Amino acid sequence: MKLFDVTTVDKVLEIMKNKFKKDIISEKVSLIDGLNRYISDDIKSNINVPHFRKSLVDGYSVLFNDVFLASESNPVCLKKIDESYMGKICNTLLEEETCVYTPTGAMVPKNSQGVVMIEYCEVLNEKDILIQNSISFNENIVEVGEDIKENEVLYEKGHLINERDIGVLAGANIKEVDVYEKLTVGIISTGDEILDISEDIKETKIKDINAYILYGQLKNINLNPIIYPSAKDNLNDIINLIQKALNECDIILISGGSSVGKKDETLKAIESFENSEVLVEGIAIKPGKPTIIASICNKLVMGLPGHPLSCAFVIEAIFKKYIKSLYNIDKEEYTLCEFTYNYHKAKGREEYLGVNIEKKDNRLVCVPIFSKSSTIKQFAKCDGYVKIDRELEGIKNGDIVKVYTF
Repeated sequence: MKLFDVTTVDKVLEIMKNKFKKDIISEKVSLIDGLNRYISDDIKSNINVPHFRKSLVDGYSVLFNDVFLASESNPVCLKKIDESYMGKICNTLLEEETCVYTPTGAMVPKNSQGVVMIEYCEVLNEKDILIQNSISFNENIVEVGEDIKENEVLYEKGHLINERDIGVLAGANIKEVDVYEKLTVGIISTGDEILDISEDIKETKIKDINAYILYGQLKNINLNPIIYPSAKDNLNDIINLIQKALNECDIILISGGSSVGKKDETLKAIESFENSEVLVEGIAIKPGKPTIIASICNKLVMGLPGHPLSCAFVIEAIFKKYIKSLYNIDKEEYTLCEFTYNYHKAKGREEYLGVNIEKKDNRLVCVPIFSKSSTIKQFAKCDGYVKIDRELEGIKNGDIVKVYTF
């Protein structure tokens, strides 16, 4: 039986970056189509947000000197001279001992020096308003540009646009964004036991979990994934699917068939192509050791483990980092947490451990989630994961660790 000659994660990434360099072009897309895309240039706001002074509360716009001594025991009576309406310009100017009704979000008079909340006001009649509380200068007013300033850099080149970012960009009058093009990634699952999503469960066969996990992971990082029909452990079937994917995709991920079992045909299928080269057979990582890195016609082909957890962590630990390198993104995003367990591992390979983040006594702590590599439910519940470097023998209770979120 052939044994793995494992390669370190850092060496694998170096091999991938050097062998599969690619210039990613930029394209302009609508704001909505920018979701889950990496931006190719800094995005600046076109306007001040807000672009007018507006009220933070429902209440009455006033001059500061008229109300700074007001209280429940010493109320001040002001004349209401107008109302401000949502979406309309308020041209009214306040005079001494006057006020303007201003709902939340509406424009305040240009010379307003604060807004008294409606809870502290009593309407005596149509014109007379009793003010029963003082305010500080410009209290309850949102100033021009207080949220976002014109020409402010909202997101730097390489940022991955999420659903919250879209709201910010819409508010800043951004209609289109420059993003890196999407690479197309083919997903092939192999195994006699694999059923497509449309097939009914029978005998000891199982549904194709990996293809759908991979699809979600890739969709979230600026890629265009294609799921191909699963292939049985038949060399010709796998070769034919790889050929089809080579014609349609930039990268190919093959799930299953990468271990040392005699029925695993992925390596044979890769080597059957004339312009193929196997670069890595096994990675010093847990989970995910039986991973193949290969080239066919100068395209990256990865043979991933069949176990869902192992497959998913190889994408997180290696493939995502390679994709980010194509966009010249080297920024790590993580949360510092206190580890709450004494965890031991063997030296010599990196280990990735799923964790949940909790708040305890005003500090963030993370709790490891233990599951077998063939299971996926616990992985789905993880808030993120910690990476334990290959030279370490584990993590001690109380250590501060970096938690990388999915």
